[in-house]
Amino acid sequence: MQPGFVPGPGEPKAGKDGQWYARFCKFGRFATLEQFEAETAGWDETGSIKRTDLMRRAGIEYRFWKTPPPTRPSAEQVMYWVAGTLPFPDTHIAVSPKPTANVVNVPTWIWLTNEDGKYEPSAYSVNSKEIRLFGYPLRWQIVPRIAIDPGDGGAAPSCTGIGVPWSQSADPAGACTVSYAKSGRYTMTATVSWTVQWWLGGVPQGDIEGPDNTATAAITVNEIQVVSR
Repeated sequence: MQPGFVPGPGEPKAGKDGQWYARFCKFGRFATLEQFEAETAGWDETGSIKRTDLMRRAGIEYRFWKTPPPTRPSAEQVMYWVAGTLPFPDTHIAVSPKPTANVVNVPTWIWLTNEDGKYEPSAYSVNSKEIRLFGYPLRWQIVPRIAIDPGDGGAAPSCTGIGVPWSQSADPAGACTVSYAKSGRYTMTATVSWTVQWWLGGVPQGDIEGPDNTATAAITVNEIQVVSR
């Protein structure tokens, strides 16, 4: 590219529509185009035009290449850009009994919270939106998938939602629980894997994988000793 090139009368000027490029071979005592331009740096515009004509006669080829028009991104490219701007909530975990007071073979209730430790199911719910970008009618929703690792090497609990906080009136049918078979200290891990599902004009497209956000809790499991008489 030749940003300092001065085109002749009737020739296009460099700018957003295109740029001038030169193909240079050895010219007299000048081995490179830069050497020749350094020699003639003080010429005025008229001299620059003469210099250009001289260089063309010497066999230097100048061409003006037009800037191609911007291309329209594909719907998939647009949706990947949208997915990169979406806020995926961090994961926060709570348990009952409290982390230091769990008991062998007694269910530990697990649920997810917001960043303030409050039970907020909407923070992990499926959110759906519609928008038109670059002429594409798009709809998407972010879907969480929740997995709990108790940390004891045993099977993970089967939880269909984010769990419910324990209380005397809570329905255990909706609870997410795990029971530890041995006493000890364990690191419980909750992972929320987010997926972006999207549609183009009402037609489902391939899912876009989002982040895996994790939270941990240090769990102490105690064994209650029963004394018989």
